Amino acid sequence: MRYLIRFEASMEAGGRVDRSPGGAGAAIGRILELLKPEAFYVSVFKRELFMIVNSNDPALLTEAAHAVQLVAGANLEVTPIMTGEEAMAILPKALGNALATAKSLGL
Repeated sequence: MRYLIRFEASMEAGGRVDRSPGGAGAAIGRILELLKPEAFYVSVFKRELFMIVNSNDPALLTEAAHAVQLVAGANLEVTPIMTGEEAMAILPKALGNALATAKSLGL
């Protein structure tokens, strides 16, 4: 499954990372080694990073979330993303199940 992953380092943590050996480049490099994103973007205007990660390993996302929290003082925002073909294969059943659940709850 593909995910859009985003986080923004706190000013305090970002300054600490900047002063660490290797600076922000080393920290970003470690995150990229861990998650192996298909694509990523670092904002020039904020201490913010966006990545597209393809993984079926929940342990990997958990490890990344903890590492980013410890290093950057930030929480990962993880949003599942899919291609149009994947959406057409998944959504009809998912929406049907959601409607059935809502009806069973009297909604």
